[in-house]
Amino acid sequence: MASGENVAQSKQNSDANSRNTLIIKIALFLNYLSKDCHEKLIRDMQKHDTPSQVDVLKIMRANNYVSQQDISNLKKTCLSFAKAHKDTRFGSVCIDFGFLTQSNLDLALEEQTKLNQNNQNIMLGTLLVDAGMISQRQRNLILQKQKVEGIAFKPEQKKNSKKTGSAAFDKSDMREIRESEIIILIQNDALKAFILKTDIFDKDMLISDLKFLLEKNGIIYGIVDDDNLEKFIEDDLYQKRPFEVAKGLESIDGTDAQVVHMFEKEYLKAGNLSEDGTIDFKDRGDIPFVKQGDILAEKIPPKPGKDGINIYGDTILKNDALDIEFLVGKGVTLSRNGLKVTSDVEGNPKVTDSGEISVNDAFFIEGDVDYTTGHIKFDKNVYITGTIKNGFRVEAIDVVANTIDGGIVKAEGNVFIKNGITESSIQAKGNIRASFIHRSEASCMGNMNIVKEIADTKVLLEGTLEMTRGRLFSSSVCAKGGMKIYNIGSEKTKHSTITVGTSIYFEKELASINKNIEKRQHLLENKTAAKSKIETQISEINEKIINYDKSKQRTLAMINQLKEKESADSKVELFQQSLNEAEKKIHELKDKKAVLDTRLKQIGQTIDRFAQAVKVSVKEKLTLKRRNTNNPAKPIVEISGKVLAGTKINGKHAKIVLSHNLSRSRIMEMNHDNKDGPRKGWEMVITNI
Repeated sequence: MASGENVAQSKQNSDANSRNTLIIKIALFLNYLSKDCHEKLIRDMQKHDTPSQVDVLKIMRANNYVSQQDISNLKKTCLSFAKAHKDTRFGSVCIDFGFLTQSNLDLALEEQTKLNQNNQNIMLGTLLVDAGMISQRQRNLILQKQKVEGIAFKPEQKKNSKKTGSAAFDKSDMREIRESEIIILIQNDALKAFILKTDIFDKDMLISDLKFLLEKNGIIYGIVDDDNLEKFIEDDLYQKRPFEVAKGLESIDGTDAQVVHMFEKEYLKAGNLSEDGTIDFKDRGDIPFVKQGDILAEKIPPKPGKDGINIYGDTILKNDALDIEFLVGKGVTLSRNGLKVTSDVEGNPKVTDSGEISVNDAFFIEGDVDYTTGHIKFDKNVYITGTIKNGFRVEAIDVVANTIDGGIVKAEGNVFIKNGITESSIQAKGNIRASFIHRSEASCMGNMNIVKEIADTKVLLEGTLEMTRGRLFSSSVCAKGGMKIYNIGSEKTKHSTITVGTSIYFEKELASINKNIEKRQHLLENKTAAKSKIETQISEINEKIINYDKSKQRTLAMINQLKEKESADSKVELFQQSLNEAEKKIHELKDKKAVLDTRLKQIGQTIDRFAQAVKVSVKEKLTLKRRNTNNPAKPIVEISGKVLAGTKINGKHAKIVLSHNLSRSRIMEMNHDNKDGPRKGWEMVITNI
């Protein structure tokens, strides 16, 4: 009876452990539970002697390891993950988990059908993530659930195949060596060796003779013990079934260091696509926000590997693990052991392409940028719910707005516009994304993604222009990283000019930086000269003050001598008048010197400011050159729809004016080589896609 109770208790504990493990894994997976809180939670659970009595959700809630809202969502997700789903299609599982509504799924499926009709095969999960309907983590969790559901029958199949003996021994990757009494089969990687008996095998063979045959063929490591060799000699089964006689030791490669970010790196994604093609961005609450002291990223240190050895006794070298070092920017601190990055401020965390982690304070404007707000200049991110009005300027890192109508935007990072850009000027060091651009100028260091239309606009960018469902007309585009577009041209508008593979943006930016450096250097030289002039004037004044002070001392000495003589009153009065004039001159000179000292201090501050500005511009210039070098040119235009005749397409060395309409084509600049070297001319080659 007691034994039955122990079994029941053991099963209860096992079920409780499985349940708690599932809850913790999903909480970590969906980022409800941070790494620090996870460690604390494990310690709290270990304090309980009986696993079946541990309610991990209660511990999470009681200690605020997970918020109340996330606890509620976590319960639903865990229940959905644990139960079996009759319909395991991606969309249906998303609805069961509560990640998606039926109406949003219908919208996504309709969009997927349209894309498939245009030969753009996109997985439903990818489309939902790109549209902002579900998160990357939610998609991965659904895929994990599908994987669990999909492989549930495989172990049984494998078991059945063993019973039927259907598994065959594969000799395709083995080398065969024939001796008179045995056949030796050696894997190509030399990690295993098998032997078979021949028809003339002698059952009276000694183990030492068998070992001799193995050593004769170089097999010296991992040979089975004598008892197993004896079984091989005695059992006739091994005339047909191979016997594993030796096994090497596989090398274990080092595990590279990994960085786990505790926040969504790709924020401000496009949301639902409406009928008119505009992008519905996520609201402000969905933007990642961290508090001071929050852990932003953790590094899992590299693990060393271990060398292996093959059956010949040769060492199999391991691959060494790669380490990673954090790059930290503004608003963050790296721990002493180099394994954690924490936030110094409250704000919006981000990771650059180079891996630098920073936290930027955000500035939110409810409404328009107009006369009420004036120009906006902020060294962090700016989010605007309304429109940047005509003539108003916004300078920030990332700029997110509803519309730009005649505004001017200069961004050190990205520019995301929910609707469109009209008659405006946009400059970004990162990417630009919008629904449409009309009658504007736009330039960026990264990529440009336009959903609907570009018209009467000049575009310069170092990255790629993507308009997979949009059209372009009456515009000039220069994209070093090439172009992917649906339609180019219209019968009623003037022809567009497309230039790919060249860095006009880079050259323009470099010229601007050089101009700023030259201007500031000139001002620096002028201020330095003015400083030198003032220092000379101050030196002259100091010399005069010293001379007047010496004259004053001599006059005082003469007055003291005359006062000893009673008959010299008239002379004393004359010397006293001279003394007063000297004191007046000294006072005037000191006043003048005080003014010059103030001017000298101001000029010194100006010189420091200009010197710092020159230093910043030089650093910016070097960064620009480095990014240009790391960004290879792609002189390619891919048209998934149609491009009209008359469109001009230029590469760095060649150009073409299309003489007829093309559809689903790729236009690429190429240089054909021959044995005597490259030809003098390049050409634009047109192929179908």
